[in-house]
This record gives sequence, structure tokens and C-alpha cells, in this order.
Amino acid sequence: MDEFSRWAGGVSLIPQGEGWLVHTPAEEFLVVEPEPGHPADLRAPELFEVFTEEGVLASAGEPRPGPVGVSGDGPLAAQLTDLLERLGLEVLRGAEEDLLERKPLALVSAAAWLPDRRWSELEPQVVAAGVPWHRGYAEGRRWYVGPFWTQPGDSGHADVRIRRLAASAWPEQLAAHWRWLDEGGRPEPDPAGAVGAAAAAAFLAADLWTWRAGGRPTGRNVQVGIDLADGAVRRHPVLPVPAGLMREVPA
Repeated sequence: MDEFSRWAGGVSLIPQGEGWLVHTPAEEFLVVEPEPGHPADLRAPELFEVFTEEGVLASAGEPRPGPVGVSGDGPLAAQLTDLLERLGLEVLRGAEEDLLERKPLALVSAAAWLPDRRWSELEPQVVAAGVPWHRGYAEGRRWYVGPFWTQPGDSGHADVRIRRLAASAWPEQLAAHWRWLDEGGRPEPDPAGAVGAAAAAAFLAADLWTWRAGGRPTGRNVQVGIDLADGAVRRHPVLPVPAGLMREVPA
């Protein structure tokens, strides 16, 4: 191991005689046997490549300082704030514009329903400020998380909306639904909403923890859909839409 590496989460190091039994995060086993009379050194250079290939080591990266800004009301914002604080991260609450001025480690917009118009207006401000931006909201019976925008070139809200409209069998109706939400319309309450919000908060917190540790979050360029009604979690890759393509809602 070197100064830029650490044990990956979930690794078990089990003494076995003068050697070790290593249980990997993928639930496999590696047996480290030393030469007779020489205890095994888990930090030996010859093990570095093997451990890296097997996911036993993870790059420590360069830790990123600062608090996380969380904006929004409802169960998702509350669940996420609780998770982040239990992880030891400082959390700032407030309006998104106010949090951007404080240059947090990342900004999270947590909403009960998709605020399409607001997020469309907010995105250029986020990009100009250079603050990483994560999002979560409910739609229908599902909760959606991300993509996590961390830098220019990552996919953001505009990319998600145009690709969803392009992929939908009912693009005009989907756009009408978003406008209805923007104008104050609200779906019927979902009794499982708070449970789904807890799952969504966990995905957000995992990305933020990885970002703070200097790693590459799995939520970059990916939107996660969580459906507790059928127990499915789906990861949808979202490629940035090339500049110059029309981004308007279909007529």
C-alpha cells in the first residue's frame, strides 16, 4: 500500500497462522501465505496489484473540506440531514441561492415533487458558482436521485429533462404534468413516501460521502430510480446533451 490508498469499505482481515485470510467487499476470499518463518506483511508491494484488482484497496484521493448545503422541505431533506450528521458531516440548511453564496462542499436540492421550472432556472447559477449539485425528488410512486453534477461536462437537470421527454411515449403529457406541479398541483399523498425518502437519502449520502473523501461518486451521469412497490432500484445512465440541441418542451 502507498499513502494514496486505503482499505476498501467492507474488507475483513482475518489472522490465519502467520498469514491472513482476506474477505473482499465482493464476498470472495484471498489467502495470504508467508514464507516459512516470516509473518505475512499485508502492505508488501507484491500484494498491492492483487489487492487493487480484487477491490481490497481503494484510492484515498484528496479529502474535500466544507459543509454540505441541503435545501428543501419534507421527508427527503429531513432524512438526508440526519444521515449526513450521523456520518460526521456539517450540514447547512437554507434557500439554494443563499447556500450557493456560502460555497459549500456540495449543494443538495431535496423536493417532494419535481420543481422543473425552478431547477431549470437554478442550474445556470450552480454552474456559474462551480458548486457540485445533487438532487432528489418523488414522481408517481418512485423516488429519483441525481445525476450528481460535479463539474462542467457532467450531466445535469437540463440533460435529464430533454432525454426523458425524448424517451417518453407521452412527451406532451409528461411536460404538462411538470407544468401542473410548477403551478402548485400536488399528487395524492403516498403512505410509503417517507420510507422511499429514506432510501433516496441513502443514495444521496453515499455520493456525498465519496465526494468528500476525494473519490468518484457513482451518481455522476446516472439517475437512480427507487420503486419500493416492486422492490426495484434502477440506474439510468444520463449522457450530457450536446450543445446546440433544442432544449424546449415539445409543443
